[in-house]
Amino acid sequence: MSDYSYDQGYFSRRGIVFLAILGIHGLMIWAFATGLVGDVVKELTQDVEVSLLSEKEEELKPPPPPKADLDIKPPPVSIPPPIVNIAMPLEAPIKVVTDRPPPPPPPKPVVVSLKSGIEFRSPPDVERYYPELAKKQEQVGSPIIHFCVGADGKREGEPEVKTSSGFDLLDQAAIKLVRESRYKPAVGTDNKPLRACKDVKITFKMTSGG
Repeated sequence: MSDYSYDQGYFSRRGIVFLAILGIHGLMIWAFATGLVGDVVKELTQDVEVSLLSEKEEELKPPPPPKADLDIKPPPVSIPPPIVNIAMPLEAPIKVVTDRPPPPPPPKPVVVSLKSGIEFRSPPDVERYYPELAKKQEQVGSPIIHFCVGADGKREGEPEVKTSSGFDLLDQAAIKLVRESRYKPAVGTDNKPLRACKDVKITFKMTSGG
Protein backbone atom coordinates (compact mmCIF):
# COMPACT_ATOMS: atom_id res chain seq x y z
CA MET A 1 0.00 0.00 0.00
CA SER A 2 2.85 2.36 0.89
CA ASP A 3 4.73 1.73 -2.37
CA TYR A 4 1.84 2.77 -4.42
CA SER A 5 1.53 6.09 -2.63
CA TYR A 6 5.25 6.73 -3.19
CA ASP A 7 5.02 6.06 -6.89
CA GLN A 8 2.01 8.26 -7.22
CA GLY A 9 3.82 11.29 -5.63
CA TYR A 10 6.89 10.73 -7.76
CA PHE A 11 4.93 10.76 -10.97
CA SER A 12 3.03 13.84 -9.94
CA ARG A 13 6.28 15.79 -9.42
CA ARG A 14 7.65 14.65 -12.74
CA GLY A 15 4.47 15.81 -14.42
CA ILE A 16 4.83 19.25 -12.88
CA VAL A 17 8.45 19.55 -14.04
CA PHE A 18 7.52 18.39 -17.51
CA LEU A 19 4.72 20.91 -17.71
CA ALA A 20 7.03 23.67 -16.57
CA ILE A 21 9.57 22.77 -19.26
CA LEU A 22 6.81 22.73 -21.84
CA GLY A 23 5.67 26.18 -20.64
CA ILE A 24 9.13 27.62 -20.90
CA HIS A 25 9.61 26.29 -24.40
CA GLY A 26 6.24 27.55 -25.42
CA LEU A 27 7.08 31.00 -24.06
CA MET A 28 10.31 31.00 -26.02
CA ILE A 29 8.54 29.94 -29.20
CA TRP A 30 5.99 32.72 -28.67
CA ALA A 31 8.75 35.27 -28.11
CA PHE A 32 10.55 34.28 -31.30
CA ALA A 33 7.29 34.30 -33.19
CA THR A 34 6.33 37.79 -32.07
CA GLY A 35 9.90 39.24 -32.59
CA LEU A 36 10.32 40.12 -28.94
CA VAL A 37 13.67 38.31 -28.71
CA GLY A 38 14.98 40.17 -31.79
CA ASP A 39 14.15 43.53 -30.27
CA VAL A 40 15.85 42.62 -27.02
CA VAL A 41 18.97 41.40 -28.85
CA LYS A 42 18.99 44.53 -31.05
CA GLU A 43 18.79 46.81 -28.01
CA LEU A 44 21.62 44.97 -26.33
CA THR A 45 23.89 45.06 -29.42
CA GLN A 46 23.06 48.77 -30.01
CA ASP A 47 24.10 49.62 -26.50
CA VAL A 48 27.34 47.71 -26.98
CA GLU A 49 28.06 49.48 -30.33
CA VAL A 50 27.30 52.87 -28.83
CA SER A 51 29.64 52.23 -25.95
CA LEU A 52 32.40 51.04 -28.32
CA LEU A 53 31.94 54.08 -30.59
CA SER A 54 32.05 56.39 -27.61
CA GLU A 55 35.31 54.86 -26.45
CA LYS A 56 36.85 55.23 -29.96
CA GLU A 57 35.74 58.85 -30.24
CA GLU A 58 37.34 59.58 -26.90
CA GLU A 59 40.61 58.04 -28.13
CA LEU A 60 40.56 60.05 -31.40
CA LYS A 61 39.98 63.41 -29.75
CA PRO A 62 43.19 65.52 -29.61
CA PRO A 63 44.45 66.25 -26.16
CA PRO A 64 43.41 69.65 -24.85
CA PRO A 65 46.02 72.39 -25.23
CA PRO A 66 48.05 73.11 -22.13
CA LYS A 67 46.78 75.94 -20.09
CA ALA A 68 48.80 79.09 -20.38
CA ASP A 69 50.79 79.69 -17.32
CA LEU A 70 49.60 83.06 -16.19
CA ASP A 71 52.33 83.25 -13.60
CA ILE A 72 55.17 83.42 -16.21
CA LYS A 73 56.63 86.93 -16.17
CA PRO A 74 58.24 88.47 -19.27
CA PRO A 75 62.06 88.70 -19.16
CA PRO A 76 63.37 91.97 -17.86
CA VAL A 77 64.38 94.55 -20.45
CA SER A 78 68.16 94.81 -20.60
CA ILE A 79 69.48 98.34 -20.96
CA PRO A 80 72.99 98.51 -22.51
CA PRO A 81 75.51 100.39 -20.43
CA PRO A 82 76.36 103.88 -21.64
CA ILE A 83 79.45 104.21 -23.86
CA VAL A 84 82.08 106.30 -22.19
CA ASN A 85 84.88 107.63 -24.37
CA ILE A 86 88.07 107.94 -22.40
CA ALA A 87 90.77 109.93 -24.12
CA MET A 88 93.99 108.06 -23.62
CA PRO A 89 97.20 110.07 -23.78
CA LEU A 90 99.26 109.40 -26.86
CA GLU A 91 102.53 107.70 -26.22
CA ALA A 92 105.59 109.68 -27.12
CA PRO A 93 107.72 108.17 -29.87
CA ILE A 94 110.39 105.88 -28.60
CA LYS A 95 113.86 107.25 -29.12
CA VAL A 96 116.54 104.71 -29.82
CA VAL A 97 119.77 105.68 -28.18
CA THR A 98 122.89 104.09 -29.59
CA ASP A 99 126.54 104.53 -28.81
CA ARG A 100 127.43 104.91 -32.47
CA PRO A 101 128.24 108.42 -33.62
CA PRO A 102 126.15 109.87 -36.46
CA PRO A 103 127.57 109.35 -39.94
CA PRO A 104 129.69 112.20 -41.23
CA PRO A 105 128.10 114.57 -43.72
CA PRO A 106 128.90 113.98 -47.38
CA PRO A 107 131.98 115.84 -48.54
CA LYS A 108 131.40 119.12 -50.26
CA PRO A 109 132.25 119.20 -53.95
CA VAL A 110 135.73 120.47 -54.52
CA VAL A 111 135.88 123.35 -56.97
CA VAL A 112 139.01 123.03 -59.06
CA SER A 113 140.27 125.94 -61.01
CA LEU A 114 140.89 124.99 -64.62
CA LYS A 115 143.70 126.30 -66.63
CA SER A 116 141.93 125.09 -69.78
CA GLY A 117 138.65 123.24 -70.35
CA ILE A 118 137.76 120.39 -72.67
CA GLU A 119 138.69 121.08 -76.26
CA PHE A 120 138.05 119.32 -79.57
CA ARG A 121 141.25 117.86 -80.98
CA SER A 122 140.10 119.20 -84.34
CA PRO A 123 137.24 121.55 -85.13
CA PRO A 124 134.06 119.51 -85.71
CA ASP A 125 132.66 119.44 -89.23
CA VAL A 126 129.06 120.47 -88.50
CA GLU A 127 128.14 120.48 -92.21
CA ARG A 128 129.01 116.79 -92.47
CA TYR A 129 126.48 115.93 -89.70
CA TYR A 130 123.72 118.21 -91.05
CA PRO A 131 120.88 115.82 -92.10
CA GLU A 132 119.82 116.16 -95.75
CA LEU A 133 116.15 115.86 -94.80
CA ALA A 134 116.59 118.72 -92.34
CA LYS A 135 118.15 120.81 -95.10
CA LYS A 136 115.25 120.08 -97.47
CA GLN A 137 112.81 121.09 -94.76
CA GLU A 138 115.00 124.12 -94.00
CA GLN A 139 115.38 123.17 -90.35
CA VAL A 140 117.89 125.32 -88.49
CA GLY A 141 118.82 125.44 -84.83
CA SER A 142 121.51 125.25 -82.15
CA PRO A 143 121.02 122.35 -79.71
CA ILE A 144 123.22 122.35 -76.58
CA ILE A 145 124.76 118.97 -75.71
CA HIS A 146 126.12 118.06 -72.28
CA PHE A 147 128.97 115.51 -72.01
CA CYS A 148 131.95 114.57 -69.81
CA VAL A 149 135.56 113.65 -70.65
CA GLY A 150 137.98 111.81 -68.37
CA ALA A 151 141.59 112.71 -67.60
CA ASP A 152 142.65 110.29 -70.33
CA GLY A 153 140.74 112.30 -72.94
CA LYS A 154 138.06 109.65 -73.46
CA ARG A 155 134.39 110.56 -73.35
CA GLU A 156 132.49 109.08 -70.41
CA GLY A 157 128.85 108.02 -70.71
CA GLU A 158 126.40 109.11 -73.39
CA PRO A 159 125.93 112.75 -74.46
CA GLU A 160 122.61 114.33 -73.44
CA VAL A 161 120.51 117.09 -74.97
CA LYS A 162 120.50 119.92 -72.45
CA THR A 163 118.62 122.38 -74.65
CA SER A 164 116.71 121.20 -77.72
CA SER A 165 116.78 122.95 -81.07
CA GLY A 166 113.12 122.20 -81.56
CA PHE A 167 113.86 119.62 -84.24
CA ASP A 168 114.59 116.01 -83.38
CA LEU A 169 116.70 115.56 -86.53
CA LEU A 170 119.07 118.34 -85.46
CA ASP A 171 119.23 117.15 -81.83
CA GLN A 172 120.16 113.60 -82.86
CA ALA A 173 122.73 114.93 -85.37
CA ALA A 174 124.41 117.00 -82.63
CA ILE A 175 124.56 113.97 -80.28
CA LYS A 176 126.19 111.94 -83.05
CA LEU A 177 128.77 114.69 -83.65
CA VAL A 178 129.75 114.79 -79.95
CA ARG A 179 129.81 110.99 -79.70
CA GLU A 180 132.20 110.59 -82.66
CA SER A 181 134.55 113.51 -81.89
CA ARG A 182 137.93 113.36 -80.08
CA TYR A 183 138.86 115.61 -77.18
CA LYS A 184 141.70 117.06 -75.17
CA PRO A 185 141.08 116.70 -71.44
CA ALA A 186 140.74 119.67 -69.17
CA VAL A 187 143.89 120.85 -67.41
CA GLY A 188 144.04 122.16 -63.87
CA THR A 189 146.17 124.95 -62.48
CA ASP A 190 148.81 122.35 -61.64
CA ASN A 191 149.08 121.51 -65.34
CA LYS A 192 147.62 118.03 -64.71
CA PRO A 193 144.77 116.61 -66.82
CA LEU A 194 141.56 115.94 -64.93
CA ARG A 195 138.01 114.85 -65.50
CA ALA A 196 135.55 117.57 -66.45
CA CYS A 197 132.19 118.13 -68.12
CA LYS A 198 131.17 120.61 -70.77
CA ASP A 199 128.13 122.02 -72.56
CA VAL A 200 128.73 122.61 -76.25
CA LYS A 201 126.45 124.39 -78.72
CA ILE A 202 126.24 122.86 -82.20
CA THR A 203 124.76 125.27 -84.72
CA PHE A 204 123.07 123.99 -87.86
CA LYS A 205 122.36 126.75 -90.40
CA MET A 206 121.71 127.00 -94.09
CA THR A 207 124.69 128.22 -96.16
CA SER A 208 124.45 130.24 -99.33
CA GLY A 209 125.73 127.26 -101.30
CA GLY A 210 123.22 124.88 -99.68
